[in-house]
Amino acid sequence: MFRHRLLTTRRLRELDSDPARPTHMESPETPACLAGLGIRTWDECCKVFTVTCFCFTANTILLLGRNIGATMLLTGLSADALPYVMVLVGVFILFIMPITAYLVSISDSGTVLTGMTVSMCGVLSGFFFMFNTGIADMYPKIVYPMFFVVEEVVDSVLMVLFWQIGMLCFTKDEAKRLIGIVNMGAALANLANGVTVAVLIHFFSASAILPAQMVLLIVQLIPNFICRRWIPKNKEEPKKADGSPADVVEKGCCDADAWYMNPFTQLIGVWQFATVLTFSCIEFQYNSTLAHFLDANGIAQVTANLASVASVGQTIVNLMITPFLLQVAGVWAALLVTPTAYVLGEFGIMQEQTVRMVFICRSMDFIFRYTVSDNTKQILYKSVPPKQLIDARAFTDGSVKKLAPMLLGGILIGVQGYTGLGAYQLVFPLAVFAMAASAGLVPIVLFLAKMADEQPNTEMM
Repeated sequence: MFRHRLLTTRRLRELDSDPARPTHMESPETPACLAGLGIRTWDECCKVFTVTCFCFTANTILLLGRNIGATMLLTGLSADALPYVMVLVGVFILFIMPITAYLVSISDSGTVLTGMTVSMCGVLSGFFFMFNTGIADMYPKIVYPMFFVVEEVVDSVLMVLFWQIGMLCFTKDEAKRLIGIVNMGAALANLANGVTVAVLIHFFSASAILPAQMVLLIVQLIPNFICRRWIPKNKEEPKKADGSPADVVEKGCCDADAWYMNPFTQLIGVWQFATVLTFSCIEFQYNSTLAHFLDANGIAQVTANLASVASVGQTIVNLMITPFLLQVAGVWAALLVTPTAYVLGEFGIMQEQTVRMVFICRSMDFIFRYTVSDNTKQILYKSVPPKQLIDARAFTDGSVKKLAPMLLGGILIGVQGYTGLGAYQLVFPLAVFAMAASAGLVPIVLFLAKMADEQPNTEMM
């Protein structure tokens, strides 16, 4: 008996000193209710919860910003100013996104997001001061367009950094299983946006949305900090035989390793450009129609209702449709969903140019673009080489997203100047154009899906 205990004690000591023994226990399996959602371990559960909270705050900031930005512009000036600010936003983004990518390359996404949050809270505080002291009404042609531009820039940079941070927390296999749950944060954000805006308008006014947005900018720093625990550390820099850092090889602008020389990232860019150009038409139709029929509070309330309605659809799509498409049907099926929705929505607008119809079309855009389309895009990014990822993401999710509206804005300025048509009168012609553009997306997404299947697994590189 004593000898058995002695051998057992000795064996335990050997195991404790064994360098090959894992230093931590594997996360135990989750209950059946979580396993049914694709969450296999408690560590994955914590990860999903944190990134979902991050998704919620980031998307709420985005929705509140676009609500107040468009509302102040449409009421401070008119819908005829939209093409000009669309061009202005594109110009700003062309400078901001390369700077963002550079800052991430020398630091990290979390640190850049923290710095951006602090600076943007200061800028937005300045605009809030101008709105409530009458300065904005003294210089409406300067303040309102610049406020719209700032909101669009903040939202664009924030979403690029959020997805960069969030997707680094997951492997490609985890992303396919869990991204639908993570994107539930966006659906909840739509619901929260509707309730928040309704309460603020009831007790205050539309401009009260701005302080709420600034508070959320600060709150999002919490999940941003927590996500650091799941982000892989950068691989050690290459060294010479003597241990000193290896010489840096300068690369030309057309080097084969550059992100813009990768045919796969090029095709993602083309797909995103065509998609953004189409939903920019929908956004212009929506804003122009609301400005034609409603006042400031009416615009803000309808936009809040839009977010609430979309949240229900996003919940269903994220939990039921997205997992099926990505894990069973395939990427090609997921990529076809949004163009199909656009064709149906624009066909409806061609029949009648009313608040009801643009509301339905914009709801379909919100539901499918922020669920199936965005989820699939993040899966595609998992096949982009890690060294190219932040530059490719900053250009595609940032610059391309504003280059397309910039192009549309330039075209609309030319059309309005030549024909003298108002913004609302362009709703029907844009429906014809957007319907054709949506149909043109079909061969692009099918080829993109085929190329995605041929990409190597970058997690093994």
